Amino acid sequence: MCESTLRHIEDIIAKTHSGDKEQLEAIFSDARRLIVEAPAGYGKTKTMISKIAYILASGKLPNPKKILALTFSVNAAYKIKKDVAEQLPKLLKSGNFNPGRINEKVFISNYHGFCRHILKLYGYLIHENLRNVDTFRSIDDSDIETMTNLGVGLTYEDAQELSELSDAIKAVRGKYINENFKSYLEKVKAHLLPNNYITYNSIILFVLQLFIDYPELLRFYHQYFPIIIVDEFQDTNIINYALLRCLVSELTKVIFIGDPLQRIYGFIGAVPNLMDRAKENYGMKEIKLKKNYRFKDNPKMLLLDKNIRLNAENPTDPDISKYAPIDLKIFENQAKEAEWIREKIQDIIREDGSVKVAVLVRSRSRNVMEIINSLENGGVDYFYGLYSDEDEFYIKFHQDCMNIFANHIKGNSRITKLNLRRFYNKIKKAYVGQSSPGFQSLFDLLKIFLDRLMTEYYFLTNEERINFILDTLESRALKQQLEYVDKNVILSTIHGAKGLEWDYVIMPDMEQYGFPTYYSLCGTCGYKHNQIRDGFCQLVYDKKIERQFLEELSVFYVGVTRARKDIFFSSSRRRIHYSGEERETYVSCMLSLPGIKP
Repeated sequence: MCESTLRHIEDIIAKTHSGDKEQLEAIFSDARRLIVEAPAGYGKTKTMISKIAYILASGKLPNPKKILALTFSVNAAYKIKKDVAEQLPKLLKSGNFNPGRINEKVFISNYHGFCRHILKLYGYLIHENLRNVDTFRSIDDSDIETMTNLGVGLTYEDAQELSELSDAIKAVRGKYINENFKSYLEKVKAHLLPNNYITYNSIILFVLQLFIDYPELLRFYHQYFPIIIVDEFQDTNIINYALLRCLVSELTKVIFIGDPLQRIYGFIGAVPNLMDRAKENYGMKEIKLKKNYRFKDNPKMLLLDKNIRLNAENPTDPDISKYAPIDLKIFENQAKEAEWIREKIQDIIREDGSVKVAVLVRSRSRNVMEIINSLENGGVDYFYGLYSDEDEFYIKFHQDCMNIFANHIKGNSRITKLNLRRFYNKIKKAYVGQSSPGFQSLFDLLKIFLDRLMTEYYFLTNEERINFILDTLESRALKQQLEYVDKNVILSTIHGAKGLEWDYVIMPDMEQYGFPTYYSLCGTCGYKHNQIRDGFCQLVYDKKIERQFLEELSVFYVGVTRARKDIFFSSSRRRIHYSGEERETYVSCMLSLPGIKP
């Protein structure tokens, strides 16, 4: 590419990013090892897309090599693929650019999608059936009872061993995993693969085994993927990080992008302090994005965002220069709080019927049921999205959908609107008689996902469409479709809302044992009544509770930053205990942190 054309491309990117110094440094940097800290709303995805587009447009990727772009979220992976496909023609000034050509230069996926791709090509070296991994039935290796009831010869002790390794991954117990993963895979090979079953974790572990047993295959991938970009890096779990470390050779150019304060998946294995660990392991150049675009015209939200982050950087003495005011309403009991939430939603929608309002909670509870009852009694139409990654019905629905889809494409693997409609009808038939709000809303999210697959992702090949469906169901990611629900009001957990945005957010139940919960922080903080000030819990920071505090602060931060325009908090002086009794409580310590002023 000639120098003038390259300069022209750089000028277009600079204008697209409004001259943002840190974003442009990340995009144009030739550093071999680069880590980018990108908080919510700071232009992380836009920067990553431009980084990929610039590498391709500037001809810095030699033929026939590819960029490997990996991300924790399957929804994010395919969105990046879509955005890169749309961005490249603008940079190249070519209206004839075929988005399908992206596949010639970039492999974009989540970790499981990438590993299934490798197993389809080379899995036969471990077991012949792995060629057909797309049609396997997925098994939850933490569910001992289900595994022993499969009728494939797994004893209770075998299933317990598989479950223990799953627990070790969630607990980030590297030594145990290293000592036991080969035995784990032998049991999967002996009992599950011959019967077309596979566990979620073994998809990654089998690829790690391939790279250990066939180093020439790993050397091929070192050469094939000279550039690796990882998004949502802070959510990487221990076996995904082991996979990354295999793929990175001395010559590999590496870019990790993430935000340590958005690490909210510690309970399912996200490695603690991973960004710091990676900086040390790889000697990486660090760039921190500094400008918040989501709140750039909103001084109130901008200051709240800043002060929460300052508490994370220095919990004992955050460098606060100005308090961020927040909207907080405190009520006598949960019933009155729920009534206010309903009225607040109605007021917001009355002013603008097109706005989206999300009610985000820490977890389901009797208090949340009060909100649901108030909305229903007041005639407020809402979408039920109160899912947890650990919910039995949420896990089962995804597994059932995946297994039905795997069988469905055996007969006809061509992904068309008609074929997807037939698949959807099979799911409805399998759940005939199920009328709970959770299942009904999952049907809706599945339909939204399948419709978007055929309209917004028209450029995907048939194989990519199959992979997109499998990746979504395997990763239990239907909740990522909440953003596209055609209703004004969404009820969701904060974990379910990660990566999504709405105009307004209401965070209720901001009280002791509600947010934080007993298990997340309240049970370990050892508060005393002299730490209550004007009805607010005052967290006394202690190094012993640092991990719990930072994890809870991360959940709080993710909830706050889902709002585009404004956020409202509410609390009660009396909460509903799980026993059904009303008990006295205090306003959450999260709302009395330094720099936050109700």
